[in-house]
Amino acid sequence: MNRRDGESEGKPGPGRAVARWPAEEFRARVRAALARPEDGALATRFFAPLVTALVVHADEDDAIVGAVLETLDALARIGMPRGRAYVLLAGEGAPALAAVRMPQLRAALDVPVLVHDPSRDGFAAGRLPDGSALVLDDELREAEAIVTLSSIGNGARAGWRAAALLCPGACTDATRMTFASAHARDGESGAWRLVRAAEREAPIDLAVWWDAAGSVTAASGRWALGALAGAAGHAGA
Repeated sequence: MNRRDGESEGKPGPGRAVARWPAEEFRARVRAALARPEDGALATRFFAPLVTALVVHADEDDAIVGAVLETLDALARIGMPRGRAYVLLAGEGAPALAAVRMPQLRAALDVPVLVHDPSRDGFAAGRLPDGSALVLDDELREAEAIVTLSSIGNGARAGWRAAALLCPGACTDATRMTFASAHARDGESGAWRLVRAAEREAPIDLAVWWDAAGSVTAASGRWALGALAGAAGHAGA
């Protein structure tokens, strides 16, 4: 299915933010957000040298390099070695745009960069409310911590892009269809309920997102999804 410009996976909504600020200024904003997450310091959730997957949209612009570097640095400062981290390109544009983004990230980050393909077999990370399996990319099977990094567009509905990056953005085709069906049947509220239910099964330890104005926020996935759902008018989802 071809999506209109500005639609995102699982539900219609504004597309990604396009960076319009100097790279060093943006990195400083990411650094500041990571120093003061909305719901507690990084050390309270990363308490051991965990294998950490950083999940990013394959269609992000060049700002993603700085965002990932700052996140890796922040994790290293609390004892999470870069050698135990890797990047998974997922969400919007995966795997079609991976050929563009992957070489740049590999050169800049010095960590493995992998590509999500929803047509591949995955692993069941839990169960969704309808009883169906929540099947994530098999590259996440060994992850002991998950970090998502995403730009968002403007407007109340823009947060779906960040919210849907892991689920359904790093899920198999079957699980993606469950999300699409929930939206078709129950509308936007149903889609938000499902993405929040999925996060309870496959927790996001840290979410980092930024808008077109360069405002950067960091928080746990639980806090992030609550805030983004509330901004979209679905606080009760």
